[in-house]
Amino acid sequence: MDRRHARFFRCSFAFAVCLLVAAALNVRPLFAAAPVHSVDVHLGDYRYMPDSITVKSGETVRLKLTNTDKLTPHNFTLKAEGAGLDVDVDVSAGKTETVDITPLAPGSYTFYCNKKLPFFKSHRERGMEGTLVVTPD
Repeated sequence: MDRRHARFFRCSFAFAVCLLVAAALNVRPLFAAAPVHSVDVHLGDYRYMPDSITVKSGETVRLKLTNTDKLTPHNFTLKAEGAGLDVDVDVSAGKTETVDITPLAPGSYTFYCNKKLPFFKSHRERGMEGTLVVTPD
């Protein structure tokens, strides 16, 4: 084995040992993932609170959806293929669900509740909708 190969193997071995030691000591990597921006959204009384959410394009956002109604189920629907958004999350009465979204294109996108009982107006028709505003990064 020539000197270059021997040096390469020594460096590779040293690097592998460093990774094992870092893992054993639970050391965080230098390039950790960006923190996820979190937004609390309350669903109840046929509305969203807040009914407008502003985020940056390419930013991952964690939506914490809490249904504040005691009996009425709701959901969070957001369909915008051009922005990479295809969300449809049911939230039972009194429950909380979370969903991560990463909008890919700036614009304004409507989210709404698609629940409906026969012979009644849908939740959306009763005013249960809001806007996701995506700004350029």
